[in-house]
Amino acid sequence: MVEAQCSVQLCFPVELKNENMMEDVHFVGFLSKLLETKIVQVLRFKYGQIYSAGVSVFLGGNKPSRVGNIRGDISINFSCDPDISSTLVDLALEEILHLQEEGPSIDDVLAVLEIEQRAHENGLQENYYWLDRILRSYQSRIYSGDIGNSFKIQDAARSKVRSILMPLTAQLALQRILPFPCKKQYTVVILMPQASRIKRLKSLMQSVPKSYSRDAKILAGIAGVMVLSLSLWKYSRSTLKS
Repeated sequence: MVEAQCSVQLCFPVELKNENMMEDVHFVGFLSKLLETKIVQVLRFKYGQIYSAGVSVFLGGNKPSRVGNIRGDISINFSCDPDISSTLVDLALEEILHLQEEGPSIDDVLAVLEIEQRAHENGLQENYYWLDRILRSYQSRIYSGDIGNSFKIQDAARSKVRSILMPLTAQLALQRILPFPCKKQYTVVILMPQASRIKRLKSLMQSVPKSYSRDAKILAGIAGVMVLSLSLWKYSRSTLKS
């Protein structure tokens, strides 16, 4: 029998400054891969409580503008046992805070660079990748009528971020892009599984006798108090007459 799982989303607001927009967009991509890798390492391989985790990025939370900051969010998603969902959220926050305060290791950075490079090379062979590139280039604030020039600017920003991505620069980017400390501002949504009708019926049937038993004890207690009060009243009356 498959155990019920809950769905957890841990979300952080993101705001990218216009002056560093192109580089920070690529930093967000690298950091999302870093967060996904570290969350899986901690929650799956260290604690054995999840199977996988995903990190999604949304950067469309602002009005169209060529000069304004870019707003959006970074979300971490995973499924787990409902009874430990809050505990795993705390563990995820602790790991992200550790990355912000101590920075990732050089092995972490090299792994992220390799993952990104492999995804980039695989994407070059797929039509959906080029469709996405074309759409993002047309919709980018750097587009000025020449889509080829937009490609060049984006590729140059990616190459620059790859060349400077080190443990320290990754740490500073985590502090700059995410709320720092990360526990200062975040949103958690936990979707709990609904109990089956059979379980709810059993729970209801078990609660009914307990409810009757509790009510009977309360009524018996009230009756006892009333009898005692009546006896004391009669005794006081007889004492006064004598």
